[in-house]
Amino acid sequence: MKQIKGFYWLSAMILLLSALLSACGDSSTATSVSTTAAATTVAPATSAAVATTSAVATTSAATSVAATTAVAVQTTASATSAAIATTAAATTGGSNAGKPLVVGLITSRTGVYSYYGDMLEKGFMIGLDYSTKGTNKIGDREIKVVVEDDAGDPNKGVEAARKLVQQSGAEILVGTPSSASALAIEAVNDKELKKIFIVDPAASSAITGDKFSQYVFHTGRNTDQDAVTGASYAASLATKTKKIVSVYQDYAFGQDSNKSWKEVATKTSGIEWVEIPVPQTATEFTPYIQKILDAAPDVLIISWAGTTGPKLYQQMKDNDVFSKVTVTGGVGDTATIKSFGDALLGFQGIMVYWYQFPKTAENDYLVKQYQEKYKTVPDLFSPGGFSAASALVSAVTKTGGDTSADKMIAAMEGMSFATPKGKMTFRKEDHQALQPMYIVKMAKDTTGTFTFPIPTLVKEVSPEESSPPVRRK
Repeated sequence: MKQIKGFYWLSAMILLLSALLSACGDSSTATSVSTTAAATTVAPATSAAVATTSAVATTSAATSVAATTAVAVQTTASATSAAIATTAAATTGGSNAGKPLVVGLITSRTGVYSYYGDMLEKGFMIGLDYSTKGTNKIGDREIKVVVEDDAGDPNKGVEAARKLVQQSGAEILVGTPSSASALAIEAVNDKELKKIFIVDPAASSAITGDKFSQYVFHTGRNTDQDAVTGASYAASLATKTKKIVSVYQDYAFGQDSNKSWKEVATKTSGIEWVEIPVPQTATEFTPYIQKILDAAPDVLIISWAGTTGPKLYQQMKDNDVFSKVTVTGGVGDTATIKSFGDALLGFQGIMVYWYQFPKTAENDYLVKQYQEKYKTVPDLFSPGGFSAASALVSAVTKTGGDTSADKMIAAMEGMSFATPKGKMTFRKEDHQALQPMYIVKMAKDTTGTFTFPIPTLVKEVSPEESSPPVRRK
């Protein structure tokens, strides 16, 4: 009889173990946040142990190890519940003492924003090094960065965020160049993942505006800050026909930029605003350039991002746009400036960053590290990555290593932190970082360092002067 009972007991345990194995297999899907959390109880430490700053492929290995560990632990339904509770506890408070802090960096290593993604990633790693004084630790917690590529695609961005949190055990998310991707991640994070998400360099004003999430803190400047800094200046240039043409990419960043600049510029009496949206996928711009010439404006404002910019500018140059219209707007990255060539001489507009402008210890360090590591100087969004790292380290230091959302939000609202551009402050009302902006004039480089026009500083606009309207609903 004991043998029969033992046989039935063993059979029952085998059936239970099979059911748990099936559950663990389902838990690897991106749609089940709570199940994945149970399956990845050990994933953060495992993933962190094998991840490097550029590792992407380690997450699948971490999932496998986590699933195996979860099967060993979850031998009963009550043990499963305990595992879930343990996982929740592991991301908050003192239970994290001595454990690696996994940071999920979502960037664009491929796609049209790969150039910006490279700036973000390099700046972020240099910022971590500076902010932790070379220890790569906050208190007794070593920082492990796991990188995922969203290729500028919102769907891939959401997939990356889920993978980082559910499989790699990321406690904080950082990214990304594309506004569309950032907004998609923001929406999913707000409902499912509920992690602090530090956004840079995506610039849509909706990120801290009508799509506001309590978990998002925006170290990148937004399109409203661009407009507050530059649109009044643009309107002052429209003295003949009083007509301004706005050419912009027809997606979140371009739409918000057009809206913001229009709102400010049309406060000037008599300004006529003409909009020319261009599909984000466009690679031939002649039809849109003809629309500009047909409109015959005083001023042309361009809101553009990504690798197609140089071709747009070259085609504008080929069609003699710059001699017929005053062009203003944002001055972009180095590749874009090069593509303009001498056509940019005398151009005045706004700029997010040029490595010679800020006089801070943080900027000195960023420039030095860039020159030593990459044999070049920081570009447009390099300081944004640094700023995101600085904000992260400052906040986690304030919480004593506690990365729970409520503790982090309390620490970050109203928090000031050091960046290459100077002090930034997260506005409590919408979590937008107030920061300096620059009005520049393009001129020849007299030092012989560059063969193309470079920005010269006309005015540094203070964080207070460039403060955008609060659009949070």
